[in-house]
Amino acid sequence: MLSDRTLGVTDAFGLRNQGFHSGNPRDEIEALPIPASLLIDADGKVLWIEVSENYQRRSGPEVVLAAMQDHLDKN
Repeated sequence: MLSDRTLGVTDAFGLRNQGFHSGNPRDEIEALPIPASLLIDADGKVLWIEVSENYQRRSGPEVVLAAMQDHLDKN
């Protein structure tokens, strides 16, 4: 889970929600990130990404674990 109030990381991965902004207007946040799960190696290379179509849903632990096993257990 990442807190990214300035959207720096969000923008670096192209995950800024350009559509409807459903955040609290009092928070003064100009945009919200698209929910996504990423697996990134030590060099910063994205090995796996899953972007959620529904902002209320995230990748389940079984999905993330399978991605980790697929991409990291190649010894």
